[in-house]
Amino acid sequence: MLRNFVTIVVLFLLHEYICDENVDKKKTFSFEIRRYKTPTEHYLNYGEQLGPDFKQILKMARDNDSIALYRFLDDEFYGQIVIGHPGQTLYVNFDTTWSYSWVMSSKCSSIKTIGCYFHRKYDHTKSSEYKKDGRPFAMDLGTYNLTGFYSYDNISIAHSNVTGQSFIEMVDVPYEFIINKADGVMGLGLQTDANYTPFFYTLLHQKKIKEPIFSIYLNRDRQSNRGGNVMLGFVDPKHIHKTKINGKIVADNFTYLSVENYAYWQFQMDRVVVNDPKGENVVVCQNGCKAIADTSSNTIVGPQEDIFQIHDKIKAEEFFMHRYTVNCDTINKLPKIDFILGGKNFTLVGEDYTVKMSYHSITLCLSAFVPAYTIQEQDRWILGGAFLAKFYTVYNVQEKTIGFVLSH
Repeated sequence: MLRNFVTIVVLFLLHEYICDENVDKKKTFSFEIRRYKTPTEHYLNYGEQLGPDFKQILKMARDNDSIALYRFLDDEFYGQIVIGHPGQTLYVNFDTTWSYSWVMSSKCSSIKTIGCYFHRKYDHTKSSEYKKDGRPFAMDLGTYNLTGFYSYDNISIAHSNVTGQSFIEMVDVPYEFIINKADGVMGLGLQTDANYTPFFYTLLHQKKIKEPIFSIYLNRDRQSNRGGNVMLGFVDPKHIHKTKINGKIVADNFTYLSVENYAYWQFQMDRVVVNDPKGENVVVCQNGCKAIADTSSNTIVGPQEDIFQIHDKIKAEEFFMHRYTVNCDTINKLPKIDFILGGKNFTLVGEDYTVKMSYHSITLCLSAFVPAYTIQEQDRWILGGAFLAKFYTVYNVQEKTIGFVLSH
């Protein structure tokens, strides 16, 4: 529109110039074009003088938000946050298995703690909005520990920001974190600690988000580094699979399950069936079992005996660090695996539950199924990106429900 307007002005001036008999045609002429500032630029430069009404106009339109996720090595999903003022940019997992939020601290020595190496770190001495808490934090996760201390600062994501958010500055993390892209975690778990307000709850309390829901879409295109989106306060219909019925396009319905353990987005799974063309199906989780949704990784973790049975059926072989490989030539022939939730089948095919990795002439196909090796994981299934990329999920913190639908 601006380009068209400028063109019209220039043509008009040329017309006047040509038609004016008093103008010496041998001489040149010039005129000034000014670019006027946008309302946002006026606010940034003169917001205080313009007053509260102008600020309110800029704020009133948004009551939801969307965070872009990126994929790292087809095994991790992360997004960007900005902490403090001036802002410090870090990468984090938006993790449904954590209620707490944490980032690596500048006090985490890369020499003493190799897990902090190659990572961005938050330095509270550089933020004017930082407020000290100082309470220590320690968590035993079975095979490793996390230790740090609580702090307060402002946190921005996409178009929204919260003030005075409590989070943990980690000073000791396990060595495995050296291969992670994320510098920390933004916890999207339910509130379980009366003395700690999770990030999404703060968004609600500070009225940055209107509806008490968030939804997560994970991109199935493994050739793209775009990992999907976390949608805060809304469900995006474009991510829901649709079917043509009697000439009309009808969106699939969500299957909603009650959350059983408020420490996690945990729900009841009826069973898991590995289908066999000869009718020799393998059924695990036969009497029902607990399951949780995990948005931070691409794996599907289950009790060791159950995973061993699945790997035996798909002829997977142990490789390295509890990961298993399958023959890449057999991926399209691998059996369908049904996860039955709320009496409905949620089906994965071979391409969904394997990860193909190539390096020069070497190609490797990993199984997304991983046997549990910690006490916390042994009594439940953890459904990560291999499952969640096939199904769009919605989380309701008020109703304590989680919904699944085939994604588009």
